[in-house]
Amino acid sequence: MALNWLQGGPFLEVSFLCEFREERKEIIQSLASKLSDLAIPVNIVDPNIEELIAAFEAGYLYDESDPNSLIIHSLEFKLEADISGKRKAILHAEQLSSNTLLVDFRFFGSQFDAPEWNQSGIKNEDLPCFIDFLITLYEKFEFIAGGIALDEDVRELFDCMETTPSECYRFEKLSAPAILHSQKKFLALVWNENYQKLQDTPPFLKRIGKSGVLATPSASYSEF
Repeated sequence: MALNWLQGGPFLEVSFLCEFREERKEIIQSLASKLSDLAIPVNIVDPNIEELIAAFEAGYLYDESDPNSLIIHSLEFKLEADISGKRKAILHAEQLSSNTLLVDFRFFGSQFDAPEWNQSGIKNEDLPCFIDFLITLYEKFEFIAGGIALDEDVRELFDCMETTPSECYRFEKLSAPAILHSQKKFLALVWNENYQKLQDTPPFLKRIGKSGVLATPSASYSEF
């Protein structure tokens, strides 16, 4: 399990939603390739990348005892990222619906260092670096929506509680107001106005290029 790579908790999650436009194998190969070209260094340390991609493509039964069960398509890569210092991370990718992919970077999110696990805590002054990472991801992937939160990912922007995959997680069911309604759960959010324009412009919104809008309702980081 990739979770053995990242121990403790909570987890700071930098996640985004993008449209499924390719075959499963191609979209994950493209994701891995683009990570190596980010302005903020991110390295996949798994030696068996192609095996993990093949497992994502094949999927597995949600309930192994039921041959008609939902088929889950997900994978985890072990990463090292240079975000306010070298950090271990896990990249979790999961098909939420027939046309929506979740990409979720998970970091050790405690404010306190854990030298026994070789993991650095995240201090208040580190938060801008993670927001820069979210913006860097947007510039590379031009995703629909992305965000930063503790132990939450951006599937929370959907008004849906169903097990994935489910068509209630189709990207068309996202709405621009979800950015504003969900702000209390997130330290930062990015919305792509190529999908839908935001009507309200509260003071914590900032335009970041490529039709992106950054919302930073929280100016401080705390795990409590």
